[in-house]
Amino acid sequence: MAQQVNVTVSIGGTKLTHFTSLRVDQSLFTHHTFEIVVPYEYLDDKNELFFKTAHQKLVGQGTEIDITPFYKKIPGKFVFKGIVTELLLRNNSELVNSYVIRGHSPTFLAEDGVQRRSFIQQTLGQIFDAVLKPYPFNKTVGPKYTARIDYKAQYDESNFDFLNRLAAEYGEWFYYDGQQLIVGKPGTQAQPFVIDGVQHFDMAVSLKPNRFAMRHYNYVKHEAYAGAGTAVGGLGNLGTFAYGQSQGLFTQAAQLWPLRDIQFQGELDNAIQAVNATNATDLVRFHGAGENPNLSVGTIVNVTGQKLTAPGQYKQDNAGSYRITGISHTVDQIGNYENFFEAVPDTAEFPPRNPTVRMPVALPEIATVIKNTDPLKLGRIQVQFHWPNQLEGKSSWIRVAFPYTGSSRGMLFIPEKDDQVVISYEANHVDFPIVVGSIYHKSPANDYWFDNNYQKIIRTKGGNKLVFKDKPGEQEIFITNANKKGTNFHISFKDDGVITLQTDGLIQLKAKDIQMTAKNNIEMKAQNNIEMTAVNEVIVKTKQLKTTASQKANHEAGQEIKQQAGMKVSIQAATIDVKGGGLVDIKAPLVKINS
Repeated sequence: MAQQVNVTVSIGGTKLTHFTSLRVDQSLFTHHTFEIVVPYEYLDDKNELFFKTAHQKLVGQGTEIDITPFYKKIPGKFVFKGIVTELLLRNNSELVNSYVIRGHSPTFLAEDGVQRRSFIQQTLGQIFDAVLKPYPFNKTVGPKYTARIDYKAQYDESNFDFLNRLAAEYGEWFYYDGQQLIVGKPGTQAQPFVIDGVQHFDMAVSLKPNRFAMRHYNYVKHEAYAGAGTAVGGLGNLGTFAYGQSQGLFTQAAQLWPLRDIQFQGELDNAIQAVNATNATDLVRFHGAGENPNLSVGTIVNVTGQKLTAPGQYKQDNAGSYRITGISHTVDQIGNYENFFEAVPDTAEFPPRNPTVRMPVALPEIATVIKNTDPLKLGRIQVQFHWPNQLEGKSSWIRVAFPYTGSSRGMLFIPEKDDQVVISYEANHVDFPIVVGSIYHKSPANDYWFDNNYQKIIRTKGGNKLVFKDKPGEQEIFITNANKKGTNFHISFKDDGVITLQTDGLIQLKAKDIQMTAKNNIEMKAQNNIEMTAVNEVIVKTKQLKTTASQKANHEAGQEIKQQAGMKVSIQAATIDVKGGGLVDIKAPLVKINS
C-alpha cells in the first residue's frame, strides 16, 4: 500500500502544479535520473500541438524535488536536486499530448568530455578537488586514503568516469546522495524500516569466488611484493558466514594486476584488502519495498519486524541495519508514494564492487623529453605528452627500454631534452608508461638521410660520431667528432684481409705497455721523420739488422757509443775519417793498417 505525500517540483523559475507521474532513480555507482510526466496544457497552450515555449523554460534548468508524508510525521524530508537534460513531447492515440521531463543528477555535468591529464605527487583528495573544481554542485571530499600518489593519469575518460575508477581502485565511497556528492566515509543518517505487511522485503545470502592474490615489482627498490589479503571484517553475522562458505567452496585465488602504483609491501596489502572487501560487501543483500520517502543512497535503514506467533501475540525481531546502494521513488498523479531499494550491511567498511568501472586501454603514443637528469640515476626521463592540455600532460620519472642492459653492463643511450620518444604502457595500464624508442621529426631528419640507406650512424649531442658505410666494395667505418672537422678516424675494408686506418690529424697511442706483432712484416713510412724516444733503453733484436740512409747516418750519444760483434765488425767507405779530440786508442793482438 502506498503512502500519501506532498510533492513540490521547481524547475528553474517554474513550479509544477500538476503531474501524471514522477520517478527518481538513485544509484551508488552512476548518475541519478528523474522523469516527470506533465499534461501538455500545464506547460503550453492547450490549443497547440507541438513545442512552443515549454522547452525554453525547462531544458537545462536546475530542478528540485521535495517529498514529504501527508499524514505520518517522519523527521526530515526527501530532497533531490538535478538538471533537466531532455524534454520529450508525447502524443497518444487519442491525440492527447504530454510532456515527459527527464533529467540527471548534477554529477552528469562531469560527463562534459573525455580528458587526458596527469597528476604527480598528489593525494586522492587533491585529485578529486582539482577535477571537481569547475562544477557548481555541493560536494564533500574526505577520502580514507591520504598518502601521496606518485603518478595518476586520466586517459580518454570523462571526469566522472575517471573519479569513479579512482574511487574503485582505492576502495573509496563515491556517490551522490540527492543533494551533494560525497567522497569518503558515508554518513550515519538512519531511518526505520518496519516489516508490517505494507513494507516488505527480500533478503539474500549468496556465495561467490572471493579469493584474490596480487604481485607487484618495485624497480626503484628492486623488490617484489606479494599478498593474498586477510579475512574481511565488518560483514555482520550473515556476511561473515557467507564469506567463510565462499572461501571454502572457491579455493583457487584469482591472480590480479595491481590497479595502482605500489611503493612498499603495506600498499600492496591495502590494495588486495580493498579488492577482497569490495567483493565481499554484497554477499548479503537486502531488498525492500516501502513507503518512507526520506530514504536516499547512503541512508541506513534499521530493519525490524514482528511475527504473529499466536492470537494476539507477536514476536519482535531485528534483522540488522543496511546501507542503501540503490533506490527508486515513484509518485502517481494523486500523490501515492512508494519506493524500492537495495542495501548492504551498514558495518561494511568498503563499498560493494562497482560494476560500471572500465579500465582505459592505453595505446602507444608520442611524447617529448623535458628532463633526463634522473635524481635516482636509474636512466629515467620525464616527458611531455602531446595531449590537448599541455599544462596537465607531464609524466613522472619513467624508465627507458634498451636492447641490452643489466647490472654494470649493457647499453646506455638516454634520450636528450626535446627529443621525441615513443611511449608504451605495461599491461596497457595508463599509470605505467615506459619509453620504448626515439623517433625523428623534420628538424634533425635531413642530416641523416642518405641514398640507398648505405650509412648507419651513432652520434651524441657533443658531436662524437660513429659512421658505418655499407656501399658494396667500399665498406668503411668512421669515428669522428662533427664539431672538429680535422679530427676523424677512418677504417676502410678492401679486398680480402686489407684494412686501412686513416686520419687527417694526429694519432696518439697511450698505454702502460704497447705491443705490436705481425705474422709477416711490419713496415713504417713517414713523409718527413720517424722519431723514437725512450727514457731508458731502445732495444732492437733481430737475426739481421740493416740500417740504410740515402745520404747520411748519424749515431750520437752523450757519453759513449759501443758496437760489439761476436766475430767481426766491418766498416767500409770511400773515405774513413777517424778523429779524437784527445786520444785515438786502437788495441788488438794484431793491428794492420794499409795492409
